Amino acid sequence: MPEPLDIVKALAAEMRRTAQATELEDPARAKRIQERADAMEAVAHELEGARKRLRPVPSSFGDLSDLPEEVLNQLNLSKVDELEQQMRDIVAAANGEEVGLDPIIIELYRRHKVMQERRFIMNKLYRMAQKGIINSVDGKKGVYYLPKTGSGGPKPWDDLDDDIPF
Repeated sequence: MPEPLDIVKALAAEMRRTAQATELEDPARAKRIQERADAMEAVAHELEGARKRLRPVPSSFGDLSDLPEEVLNQLNLSKVDELEQQMRDIVAAANGEEVGLDPIIIELYRRHKVMQERRFIMNKLYRMAQKGIINSVDGKKGVYYLPKTGSGGPKPWDDLDDDIPF
């Protein structure tokens, strides 16, 4: 059975062909079909990006979303359990900002309809921070973050003096 994402892409391509064939007869209809095909392709593109971004990744390897499926299949990656993945996604959605325990509990329910005891969530977050899946904020209990994606951060050569001749 084909992957739903592939079906959406095929439908968008078919709609583009239909729009081209209808262009001379009914330009308004062709334009509507073309707009719908554009919207379907945008959804497919967004889903592909979300799948890459939300793939469980051990922090020791960094972001692996750029690797092709053939390479990922060769790696020995331990899977993150579903609740850990959901909590990691919530923390990641903050885009580098700190997230406390209460917002995580709220978003777990809103996004995934997950209801757990506060203590259970707190312990799970603590273990995730110990494993390096998320980061805990120093000096604050129950507050976590993931570094902002694409943030350059300090580079190893940033501390070099400006007066070095090369």
